[in-house]
Amino acid sequence: MLGHKVRDFRLLTALSLEDLVPEDNFYRQVERCLDLGFVRDLVLELYSVIGRPSIDPIVFFKLQLIAFFEGIRSERQLMETVNVNLAHRWFIGYDLTEAVPDHSSLSKIRDRYGLATFQQFFERIVELCIQAGLVWGEELYFDSTKVQANAAIDRMMPRVEWEAQQHLQQLFETEKMVAEAAASPEEDLLLEDRVEPEPESAAVLTPQDLVTKYNGTRLIGVREPSYERLTDQKVCPTDIDASPMQPSGGGSTVMGYSDHYMVDGGKQRIILSALVTPASIMDNTPLLDLVRWVCARWQLHPKRATGDTKYGTIPNIVGLEKMDIRAYLPTPDFSSRNEFYPAERFEYDVEHDQYVCPQGQILRLSSRRKSEQVYVYAADAAVCDTCPVKKECTDSKSGRHIFRSFFQEDLDRVKAYQETEEYQKAMRKRSLWTEPLFGEAKQFHQMRKFRLRGLMKVNIEGVMVATGQNLKRLIKQASTKPFSFYKLLCLLVHSPTPLTFSTG
Repeated sequence: MLGHKVRDFRLLTALSLEDLVPEDNFYRQVERCLDLGFVRDLVLELYSVIGRPSIDPIVFFKLQLIAFFEGIRSERQLMETVNVNLAHRWFIGYDLTEAVPDHSSLSKIRDRYGLATFQQFFERIVELCIQAGLVWGEELYFDSTKVQANAAIDRMMPRVEWEAQQHLQQLFETEKMVAEAAASPEEDLLLEDRVEPEPESAAVLTPQDLVTKYNGTRLIGVREPSYERLTDQKVCPTDIDASPMQPSGGGSTVMGYSDHYMVDGGKQRIILSALVTPASIMDNTPLLDLVRWVCARWQLHPKRATGDTKYGTIPNIVGLEKMDIRAYLPTPDFSSRNEFYPAERFEYDVEHDQYVCPQGQILRLSSRRKSEQVYVYAADAAVCDTCPVKKECTDSKSGRHIFRSFFQEDLDRVKAYQETEEYQKAMRKRSLWTEPLFGEAKQFHQMRKFRLRGLMKVNIEGVMVATGQNLKRLIKQASTKPFSFYKLLCLLVHSPTPLTFSTG
């Protein structure tokens, strides 16, 4: 007999959501190891003492974690998923009969909180990782990856035209505000009361300061730039902070950002800092600011800092060495740029402050170029003209010149590191510490392309992914090491237990 199923749902009054979610469910693990009560203190000043109750900040951040763990990019899709998923409902504390928050509320709450609140959330999770013994603190590894922006490059327009449009729009808005203020003077008094506090200055730049500093504006170094960037000429109105970039896997130029990670050298690879900059900012530029902030914020005294060749610039090397951190950075080899003898073939005489060429001739100090921060040593032009190997050495009519950096001692010391086994081990370790974290973020957590637009918002997105990655390791530690889990719980209930570090 052909069966026919009738859709007839009965009202179950004795059913509890607590019974429907299995004990070994992943979100029960998250709930056991992470008490988010601290987020109310983070956002308390952003709410009024009167009015309609808002969505609980804890619920908001739990929804952000669900989006991270499930790889959901759309807030509408997130709330549709939460509405039908029992484990998600249990995690945010909404019963079967309760209506979940509207998706439009999430974007409004995110704008209200701003980057500062999400950064504090990230820092709190790192503190928990430190308390759980997941941070070693002896080594720092850093790298960056390219992330596509949510904007099309074919929409770029001349920057001058865009700035003119913005100026006109600002004039119309100012005129409208003046008219409204004249019509209602009482409202004008209220506007005068809403004065934004001036930002506090600090010796070490905060992550918010770094976002402002590395906003895509060209940073002038020792030398004046010899070329003009495309981003100085054109801008994409869809996302004005994004810059043209070449994708990592090749292909056509797209709009994008660079996501920078500073990672602890311990086995758990905890992300200590995350910063998103426009793709027009060179990857090596924010390094020293990130190291200073990490060391100051987490009270770390790392012995070594490791990165790839793109970080091996003179400012980075000198800055790390001055901080008493060994700069394990490959230095670029310029000896093959032309067919002439490299500078390494000239021996430096410390006592007489001069160079000796392979033929035994002297190159004396000729000048000091402060703009380039180098000493110039020059050979006698007459001697060079009669040298039998001049064609292999130089084609200059004024003789061979050697340029010695003001910081040559630091550069020589860092170059000597490269001969040690410790340096070779750090280089092998580097590719296993940061690159897999970026692969994890892109493969499982939708970081191939940012969903949000604008530098502040993509930093919110980037810091939340880094937070989730750290939280995954914290949950794993809590489920496998009971003693560390106990220490974690002690911190969550505001125990005076001091922060401790693991040994590797």
